[in-house]
Amino acid sequence: MVLALAAAAAIGLGAAEAQTQAPKRGGTLTVGFLSDSKTLDPIYSVQFTERQVLYLVFDTLVKYEPDFSIKPELAESWTLENDGKRVVFKLRAGVKFHDGTPFDAAAVKWNIDRRLDPAVASPQRGQLEPVIASVDAVDPLTVAFNLKTKYAGLVSVLGERPGFMISPAAWMKAGAEFGGQPVGTGAFVFKEWVRGNHIALERNPDYWQKGLPYLDKIVFSDLAGSVVGVQRLLTGEIDYVGDLGPQDVRQLEGKPGIALAPITVGRWYSLQWHMDEPPFNNPKLRQAVAHAIDRGRINEIVMRGKGTVSDGPTPDGLWWYDAGIKSPEYSVEKAKAALKEAGYPNGFEYVLSTPQVAALQQINQLAQEQLAAAGIKVTLEPASSAEWYDRLVKGVTNFSPNRWTQRPDPDGLLYILFHSKGYANTTRYKNPAVDALLDQARETYAIDQRKKLYSEAQKIIVADLPMLPLFFSVEYAALSDSVKNFAWIPDQIPRFREVWKAGK
Repeated sequence: MVLALAAAAAIGLGAAEAQTQAPKRGGTLTVGFLSDSKTLDPIYSVQFTERQVLYLVFDTLVKYEPDFSIKPELAESWTLENDGKRVVFKLRAGVKFHDGTPFDAAAVKWNIDRRLDPAVASPQRGQLEPVIASVDAVDPLTVAFNLKTKYAGLVSVLGERPGFMISPAAWMKAGAEFGGQPVGTGAFVFKEWVRGNHIALERNPDYWQKGLPYLDKIVFSDLAGSVVGVQRLLTGEIDYVGDLGPQDVRQLEGKPGIALAPITVGRWYSLQWHMDEPPFNNPKLRQAVAHAIDRGRINEIVMRGKGTVSDGPTPDGLWWYDAGIKSPEYSVEKAKAALKEAGYPNGFEYVLSTPQVAALQQINQLAQEQLAAAGIKVTLEPASSAEWYDRLVKGVTNFSPNRWTQRPDPDGLLYILFHSKGYANTTRYKNPAVDALLDQARETYAIDQRKKLYSEAQKIIVADLPMLPLFFSVEYAALSDSVKNFAWIPDQIPRFREVWKAGK
């Protein structure tokens, strides 16, 4: 099972220059980030930036390595029983939450049961309820997940939001206030959150992983944008800024005292729409848009040509990638023909939501220009970065760019986006053939069989066009060269647990 769940080809990863000197203890790391955080309660967390903090305050049952392999964390080992429908985890002994209460099997059961409880209304329920029947605390250090069906993606899921273990006692005591005063088992203890300004964490002196963390404090400082982040890094106000594109790092290249850490298998960028309502329930209209978009030019301008044009949701280098999958070619003539077949011989007008995120704004500006050449006029409608994804989830926004990071198991992205019951299916895509293939793949443990199923599913998805693939990004973190031991995980959520600072 470990091989089936954890196998992933080594992919290009950016990291700060390898260090040979011994780690130094102490100091404060100041992280600049474009915060859209709303809560630090993992049970309710949705926003991407929240997980930068969550991975420090909380531990997960398993963790991801830089090669996307899955390794033990709070769970030391796991085995399959009942023909793959029961997964039994052996837990790490002696771990305590920041409030002094013990981490044990009862705490794991409470965490999962809470997410499954419909009255709690956790966003993760849609991910967990279809596969988890119940959780048993077998003994203090053994917990068993009883599955409704075989589920090859379970262990990988427990390395992200559903696997963050929170203190049951603290959650029950704080109630609705827990999101502003989180308590976990992690390497850092939450201290304060001044909304719109900063989040401060301090070293956990009783952390179970001996020797960690090295830093005394981490401060997440809110940024108004990447340009501000770059300037504050250059002046030494912050130590780290992430989420930078190739355009953002131009003025940092070759600067003394600054290190760049690229991740070369970046986020998947796409355009998306609602499949179940006009106007994009018209397949010919979707094809017209697809033919009108020059993905190569968008990559050249937005990514300085350093990204990879995407034909589907999976990049080369992951075992479920299929080089035979191709999206519609760029052709203004074919776009105009498809537009006419769609019933719009005189052109088409619509609104394109434009999140206030630099790369997404650039994409939309280029899309506006390219679509106009084919007779499709779009008006760019600004949306704040903090509200944009929430509006997608609620169905308020129809036509919009989107971006997703990869998961260590294909089920983690393909199912949630393209299964009719996927909790992140904001396109409202529904194809019974795709549902059947994704269901079969998640119940299959053999990688060779799963690869065939995912290839077939992706071919149908790309033909149906619930999302128009654009490119896989190249993105950067920029950091002071005093920051050591930083390495990317391919989900692009920076982890700072093992970082340390050199110098005075």
